Amino acid sequence: MILRRPYAFLIKHFRFIHLLLFGLLVYVTVKANDMLSFFKEYIDVNGNIEIISSNYISYMIFVSFFLIIAFSLIIYYLMRYKDKPRFLYIFIIIICILSLGLFIFLYINIRELEISSMSGRELRLLRDISRFNYWLLFLVCIPILIRGLGFDIKKFNFRKDIADLKLEDKDSEEVEVNASIDSDSAKRSLRKFLREFKYYYIENKFIINIILIIVVIILILIFPFNKYVINRDLNEGEILSSSYFDISVDDSYISYRNRISKNNFYLILKFNIRGKVDKYGLDLDEFVLVGDNNKYIPSLKYYYYFSDVGNGYRNNILNTDDYDEYILIYNVDINDKNSDFILNYIGNDKNIKLSPEVMD
Repeated sequence: MILRRPYAFLIKHFRFIHLLLFGLLVYVTVKANDMLSFFKEYIDVNGNIEIISSNYISYMIFVSFFLIIAFSLIIYYLMRYKDKPRFLYIFIIIICILSLGLFIFLYINIRELEISSMSGRELRLLRDISRFNYWLLFLVCIPILIRGLGFDIKKFNFRKDIADLKLEDKDSEEVEVNASIDSDSAKRSLRKFLREFKYYYIENKFIINIILIIVVIILILIFPFNKYVINRDLNEGEILSSSYFDISVDDSYISYRNRISKNNFYLILKFNIRGKVDKYGLDLDEFVLVGDNNKYIPSLKYYYYFSDVGNGYRNNILNTDDYDEYILIYNVDINDKNSDFILNYIGNDKNIKLSPEVMD
């Protein structure tokens, strides 16, 4: 099998790769500015703004950082092969790892603001951290744009980096790869490979460790972070925030009062809710109670059984100035008696874990 060295391709597309890097850096810089703007506004209006933490982080931020780091590593090896200065790309990798950590830290604090308040000193610190993150990314954009445009600061004119990298025939020369398999030869080749890889690792320990750290960080962040931070299940007492309202389930009860038969019982949710837009009412079909065997939607006809517990929600327009307390009643099959109940709001697919107490 015949393969070609990739260096000629990288040199020919040197400027394009840097312009692509610049575009990715601009994207994460804009997102960093969104976080900075949020903290500025939050401080200016003393917290009287809508908070939707999911607006400030997404998979695209992780993907963008991953691509920036990957392209930087590729160009690093090109510059190393051509014996050219390559500190910029190590610097970019370090900055991206730091910035991604700051994104996650700031996002966690924005989520905290959804359910609680912070002191002015803490808020100003978060604002300063977000400002640092923004300017860090903004400044990194400048040398990447310069390389993408081919601008030479020393001569103050435009010059192709291709000429400086000295494109040579050997950069794209064909390399023959024998596809036939000889077991003894394969074993010798494997031992040789492991031996050479050991030497190679020792010689390039720093950059290889960076790559491994990046891979581990990405695996740690994308999966557990998404599950336990971005899309984690809420508990009773925590606020579920949507574009239209903030709601918290404060108590839940199981009751056998006035049940239809021995095959059912009632699950009562007591919740507090505040609207974010004028003249908005809930669609109760979006509040699904999930048991081990079945799913349920609220039923209005059982409210009068539990008028002593609270006021049943019907078509009430949500109060945008303060929280109001209501109850929801679910008619539950007895087979789900021992379920770990979850309230699923299908409007943004958020879950609240319930811990119902038996009443009566």
